[in-house]
Amino acid sequence: MLAFRSRMQSALDGLAVTDMPEEWRENSRLVLENNLAFMDVSLRDNAIGFANLQAFAAKQAPLLRKNVAWAAETQVKHWMGVLAEWKALVGNDWDKTYAASNTIYVARQNNVIFSVLAQYFGPQAINDRLLLIETVSFTTTPDDMLDSLTRIIADRSVGALFFGNYHLMDYELMGGDARTAIIAETKRRGMTTFLPPAVPFGSHQWPTLVTPGDGPASLDDLH
Repeated sequence: MLAFRSRMQSALDGLAVTDMPEEWRENSRLVLENNLAFMDVSLRDNAIGFANLQAFAAKQAPLLRKNVAWAAETQVKHWMGVLAEWKALVGNDWDKTYAASNTIYVARQNNVIFSVLAQYFGPQAINDRLLLIETVSFTTTPDDMLDSLTRIIADRSVGALFFGNYHLMDYELMGGDARTAIIAETKRRGMTTFLPPAVPFGSHQWPTLVTPGDGPASLDDLH
């Protein structure tokens, strides 16, 4: 914690020369100062008390909420600009261009990069030329991504050749027959079958949750 505190102090000391709007700088200053104060109390007590943690969270939450919004704004603005430049460079070949974004589970829903890509590729490209590739790792190399994309596209040719459908291999090959088996097996066991609707292999649905449910759907909904 002492080592981490040193890094927090360095961040605070360098905040004045950081290129950001004054409102962002002041908010970040408060976040860093609160971090330091909490660590000082924890180091003094040689423990992280839950009451102190609750008070710390309550103090930081509204500040962090602002930083989250500004971070999202910064990332979206940057990548929208990048994609606009790429689309202009590619020109008429954009309609033949493939894109893949990787994601770990917690970043799958409302994935920022994939959502930005979708604005430039359009709905018909989703699950066709625009792919969301999931991983169990927080880091994925460009070579890993290219390997996954190459395999997906190559497998489509296999599906078309052997089974007459170009997108069949994007799905669990045994999935359709497994659905039939699950329906039969649950019926035999006196169970109620619980399965999602069957969707066409060429579906352009977002590769994230799209059905409505109860509860908040954003940080704004929590306040």
